[in-house]
Amino acid sequence: MRFCKREFVVLALLSSFIPWSATAADAERLYPQRPITLVIGFPPGGGADALARLVAKHMAEELGQNMIVDYRPGAAGNIGAKAVANTLPDGHTIYLSGRPNTIHKAMYPQLDYDFARDLQPIGLVATMPYVVAVGKDVPVASVQDVIALARAYPGASTCASAGVGTSDHLLCVMFQQETGTDIAHVPYRGSAHALADVIGGRVDMVFAPLPAALPHITAGNLRPIAVMSHLRTPNLPHTPTIAEAGFPSLALDAWYGLMAPAATPPEVVARLNQSMNAALARQELQEALLQLAYVPPAPDTPAAFGALIEKETERWTTILQTRNVQPAS
Repeated sequence: MRFCKREFVVLALLSSFIPWSATAADAERLYPQRPITLVIGFPPGGGADALARLVAKHMAEELGQNMIVDYRPGAAGNIGAKAVANTLPDGHTIYLSGRPNTIHKAMYPQLDYDFARDLQPIGLVATMPYVVAVGKDVPVASVQDVIALARAYPGASTCASAGVGTSDHLLCVMFQQETGTDIAHVPYRGSAHALADVIGGRVDMVFAPLPAALPHITAGNLRPIAVMSHLRTPNLPHTPTIAEAGFPSLALDAWYGLMAPAATPPEVVARLNQSMNAALARQELQEALLQLAYVPPAPDTPAAFGALIEKETERWTTILQTRNVQPAS
């Protein structure tokens, strides 16, 4: 059965264990009443999966309830976002969001949900750099080598991504436009599948989130060409940045944050934000995130995360329009 937004609000009022007039102390005492589902919009095995499981483990301990990671892949993460937007807004189903959600109307106009309207921010979980990586047998050792090869054989070089409209895809497009190259885009359903085909030699290169690519780089199955950041990362201290290669405009870190359905009571959102910040302040979690190439943020608020989303939406919508990136069919 599918409910409209108004019916969800009525259901929440009738069935939620936490009254709308509850104080923050009441929310802390009464919520949560059952396990919480954390939805991610990508399949298991990628960078978002590792982050979600780590954060879920520590937030579950803070909240005193189990937290279950639920995979809803498709449409650059927006299938999962839409699913959470259509759930009962009682705080027991939340979503791990990322940059692709901010441009869903531009890239996936057929989806009948609105990220900014139907979901509300809880807080920023982590940021991360991207890395340009190639298969171990691809005959390049630098960004300039990639450019030279792509210019010598237009359209012959290939670039994998986690799907149309993902940051991987957009960075591949931007790289081509900044360098005057022609590289064929090969989309997959998640970073794990994209990386597997680069490792297997079926695709030449990938613009991947470093947390997803790092294990394969460490194992020697991928070769990093550049980190897409202004500063080198301690995870790959000998790999130059894209800015050092002469393209500072491509130094664009990505991010993940938590969202709840729009009608979720503010006391519940505050409790989730408190739990998230407490979990991220744990030294054990910070060390685990840094080891995976995630950067834990300073304590964040729903308002600050909402401002980031608004800024990212405006920025990337403009990029799509000025660079003529076409919507997914």
